[in-house]
Amino acid sequence: MTPVTAIEVRDDRILPFTRLVAAAVIVVLVFAFIVLFLLPGQTDRRFAWTIHPSMTAMLMGAGYGSAIYFFVRVLTERRWHRVGLGFLPITVFTWMMLGTTFLHWGRFRHGSFPFDLWFWIYLVTPVLVPAVWLVNRRHDPGTLEARDARFEAPVSRALVATGAVMVAIAAWMYLDPEGAVAVWPWGLTTLTGRAIAAFEALPGVGWLAIAADGRWSAARLMIKTTAFGLLLLHSAPAVVAYYVVPLGWSVAGRLVPALQSAARWLDVGQAQVPLVAPGVTGQEWARFGTSALLWVAVPAVLGVLRVRRAEVT
Repeated sequence: MTPVTAIEVRDDRILPFTRLVAAAVIVVLVFAFIVLFLLPGQTDRRFAWTIHPSMTAMLMGAGYGSAIYFFVRVLTERRWHRVGLGFLPITVFTWMMLGTTFLHWGRFRHGSFPFDLWFWIYLVTPVLVPAVWLVNRRHDPGTLEARDARFEAPVSRALVATGAVMVAIAAWMYLDPEGAVAVWPWGLTTLTGRAIAAFEALPGVGWLAIAADGRWSAARLMIKTTAFGLLLLHSAPAVVAYYVVPLGWSVAGRLVPALQSAARWLDVGQAQVPLVAPGVTGQEWARFGTSALLWVAVPAVLGVLRVRRAEVT
């Protein structure tokens, strides 16, 4: 007979302690986002170290902005398995940032409030974040939701390959920051090179975690968080359009008969429905790939191009 406690522990709930940590992290992330993304030219007074050029600060700010989205979802979500995978790449990120701090100790603005905040955050979170994951993961039942699916082998292999490449790039940038500085499209220092390497590792570790878990419901938030970070590198009108246009298209595809055929290819919500059933056809995979390419991959590529082409001084 299975003990009652063994059943209760797999209830997929998010613990109050996890939500408390998420709330505290959001406060810090908002501060970092404002300074780096909205006030990138003032890092000499408002951040732990001076960052030049401003585009580097904005790139880091976009990463912290996407993390705000993630931790807000931790606060509002009901099921742990939908958010749990995100704690793994964040753990690696905090380890890399702590190492960067000690490797470039002399470059920081010692004695300032921003540095003190930075130092204590990256002294505590490398232990706190994995501890939260270890404690709360016991509540993950490891099963599929009612309308869920596991990634097929080709998708998992693609995730592993992509994640491995990104992790390898991040490791190279971290271990050889001079080499990264030499090829980066705008000016970096070895300190900012290692910091960006930590941000590069986030999606890489994330894709590997998604492949290991295999559940679509566990992957959705990770994918949305990555896309949101890249989205922040677009202009404000593009951000609005990113949310308004897909919503408008989804509504129109359901209400206008002439658009229903196209909506099966271009509406992510409709395209992913067949994936939860066994025996997915090649055409159904093609529909999902087309919609994902339009609403996730294209904005991501445009965000990267905007960063690479930005004029910096």
